[in-house]
Amino acid sequence: MAKVPFKKRLMEWWFSLSTVGFGFWLALPMESMSTGAFYDLTRILSESQWAVLFCMTGWAHAVALYVNGSRWWTPFARTGMLTVNTFSYALFACGFAITYWPTTATYTYGCMILSAAFICIYRAVKDCVHAWEVRRIGT
Repeated sequence: MAKVPFKKRLMEWWFSLSTVGFGFWLALPMESMSTGAFYDLTRILSESQWAVLFCMTGWAHAVALYVNGSRWWTPFARTGMLTVNTFSYALFACGFAITYWPTTATYTYGCMILSAAFICIYRAVKDCVHAWEVRRIGT
């Protein structure tokens, strides 16, 4: 069986690239945020602005993952971009919760996506601690 590169960060790669995909989905030439459930979200940003936000956030997160490990500080950059990515989804979840909290989107973005994000943040912070210790000791 072939070895999977970055196996420990597979969920984080999925998260970053899915964010890019979600941004592209929102950028399709049709309105996907036209129902009442998106009312408060579209008051914050337009659909095209949400598309740009998710594409840029996911792309920057993927770049931070790609360069992770090349310098001692890269786990901190990765954790920062992961946090920004998580805040984007949290804002999205809050928009659904404010408009109509019982919607399945509140659970999907608020629980499922954010739970995966927090698992990734936990792992990234562990890498930051390790990088800081190695830097401090000089090993």
